[in-house]
Parts: sequence; structure tokens; C-alpha cells
Amino acid sequence: MVAPVSALSVNVAGGRFTLAEILHEPSYRRLWASGLCMSVARWMDLVTLGWLSFQLTGSPFMVGLAAFARSAPMMFVGPFAGIVADRVPRGRVLVISQTTGLLAAALLAVVFATGHGGYWVLLALEFVFGVVWALDFPARRTALYAVLGAPRVAQAVSLETVSMQIAKMVGPLAAGFCLARAGPMASFATMGAIYLVGLVASGPLGARLGGPSGGPTTSLAATMRAGLSAAWTSPTVRAVLLVTVAMNTLFFPYQHMLPVFAREVLALGPVGLGSLVAADGCGALLGALLIAARRGGLGHRTMFGAASLAGPLLLVALSGSRRVVLCAALLFVMGLAESAYAAMQSTLVLLSAPERMRGGVMGILSACIGTQPLGTLALGLLAGSAGVPVAFTVNALAALLVIVPLSVPLVRGRPD
Repeated sequence: MVAPVSALSVNVAGGRFTLAEILHEPSYRRLWASGLCMSVARWMDLVTLGWLSFQLTGSPFMVGLAAFARSAPMMFVGPFAGIVADRVPRGRVLVISQTTGLLAAALLAVVFATGHGGYWVLLALEFVFGVVWALDFPARRTALYAVLGAPRVAQAVSLETVSMQIAKMVGPLAAGFCLARAGPMASFATMGAIYLVGLVASGPLGARLGGPSGGPTTSLAATMRAGLSAAWTSPTVRAVLLVTVAMNTLFFPYQHMLPVFAREVLALGPVGLGSLVAADGCGALLGALLIAARRGGLGHRTMFGAASLAGPLLLVALSGSRRVVLCAALLFVMGLAESAYAAMQSTLVLLSAPERMRGGVMGILSACIGTQPLGTLALGLLAGSAGVPVAFTVNALAALLVIVPLSVPLVRGRPD
């Protein structure tokens, strides 16, 4: 007899687990709560940054430049952050990253509260947020593996994606409310409080999140070469990394231009912008819940490839829409695709990477994710000259040209 969906049962690698059993692990619950706080603060920051930089400069390119400053550390620091995750206790890395985020948010709140806030000060401290995210990403993902192990890693990542999508709903709405009612000071102060809650949640975990393997320590260069070799010799990981670069340079930059699209095309204020981003988050949350509770069905590679194709197609439709309700509906469906993409992206890499180099390979993945600011700058230039709708369409079509040859073999591949 088929178990009801409400049982939230999953089959992984021949084992049967329920999400309740996964969440019963105390260390995982703390890690999940900490990740939720990090993601809420991140989405509040992204919405605040986009809106504030456009308000201060009136230039789509300057919005893209601000997003570049926020995201660039992921590209440059990411590979080294992955090595750090293999060599330093992960609990310590999470404490450092969250403490730094708390201090940066508090400083921004003080700067804007005292009337000294400006575009360039904003950029400097947003760079700090970028470093925080670059350090946190590989340490947090490998900690998931350390806490639950290979048989449950897909569900662990899916539940982490659930927290990210809850944050994608809550964070933008909170940022929009703060910006509309009390200005950027309130938004940054709220972010600081959220970082503090996350720090309290993850602080006691310590050694339970794993750390150095105890094997011989090689040089950074040798470790980097080994990680690159391990990533490139795995066909699945290689395809995931190439699709990730394409998606982050050609598709995901649209998120940073949504403030311009909302204001210039749809004539919306900060609350309307927050609602649009939250619609994307609602779809992504539903997708993450469905993935976390699934029992077989589509394989990991198939789901990743299909989601990679769906995102750019939906962006073409969004670029042609001028109705707020339709835009929200399209963003909701885009959220479904983005959720499947994000969950399967990390799952495929974690399952395919060698154990001793798992953090390093995750660092390479974070560097691929970190290529997004290059695409954001290009999108900002194109949006400034041709308008945001045209820029969205051009980028989405370019993304499809690159992604189709990479994703179709994944979709047609045998289930994993």
C-alpha cells in the first residue's frame, strides 16, 4: 500500500526516513534555525541594497555595481572558504561569519541613523556581507553532511532550502515594511537582531559539526588543484558547475534588478517590491517542501536539468508582463523552479565529491555561484541603455543557448 503524502516519508539510497526523524536530531534543528536566520538577514539585505542604491543614485548600473560588491566575495573567496571548511572546525566558522554579519549590520544601522549613510559607505559594508556569505556557505553545507550523513543528505539540503525559501518570503516583506515605515536604519537594525538569534542557535554546536579530518595537511595550492581535479573528472559535478556559472551570470542577476523593474515598469513602492519577491519565495517554499517530502520519482540530475531550463523561459514571460498579479504568478512559478535547482545543485555535489575534499569542492561551487556579480554588472549596463524588460529577455535567451546543451543530457540521463 502506498503511504500517504502527509506521512512525509522519503526513500534515499535504499533507506526510508521521515522528515520528522530528520528534524528530531537536535544538532540539525539548531543548524536549521541558524540557517533560517542567515537567509532572512540575507534577503532583507538584498532587497534593502537594491532599493537603497537605486534611491541614492537613480542608476540601474549603480544598482548592478552595488550587487557586484555584495556578491563578488563569493567568486574570489569561495574556493578558499571551502578549504577553510575542511581545515577549521565548522562550528567556529559559523560563529565568526554570523558575528561579523551582526557587527556589519549594526554599523550600517548607526551610519544611516546618524545621517552619514551614502552609496559608497553602503558598498564598503556590503562587501563585508559578501565575505560573510562566502565563508558560511561551504561550512554550513558540509556541516549538514556531517550531522546527518550521506543517506539523508538530500533531505537535509531540501529542508535547508525550505528555510531559505521561508526567508525569501519573510525577508523581503520585512525589508519593504522597514523601508516604507522607518527607513534603512530600521532594516539594518532588524538584520542585526536576526544575526544575533542565529548566533545563539548555532553557538553551542561546536565540534558536533565536524572539522579537520586529521590527515596530512597539504598546501593551499595542492588542495585547490585536487579539488578542481575531483570536480572536473566527475561528469555530474562538471555539468552542475557549468550550469551554475551560466545560471548565475545570465539568469539570477534578474533578482538584483527587480527593484528597478518594480519601480520603473510596474510603478510599485518598497512594499510592492517586497510582495513580488515574496511571491517568488512562496513558490520556492512549496517546491522545497515537495522535494523534501518526495518518495522517489524524478532523479536528482533530471530535476536539476529541468529546473535549469524552466527558469530562463519564465523570465522571458516576466519581461513581457505589465500586470502586477501576472508578474507575481510568474515569480511564484519561477520560485518552484529555483527551489528544485538549488536543492539538487548542492545535493549532487555533496554526493559526488570525495569525503576529504568535500568542503573544497563546495568552495568551487560557491565560486561558480559567485560569478553572479559579473552578470549583474552586464545586466545593469544593458538595463541602463535598453530598459529592464529588454535586458531580462536578452539575458534569458542567452542563458537558454548555454544551458540547453548542458541540461538536456541531465534530463535524459538515467535516474540517480
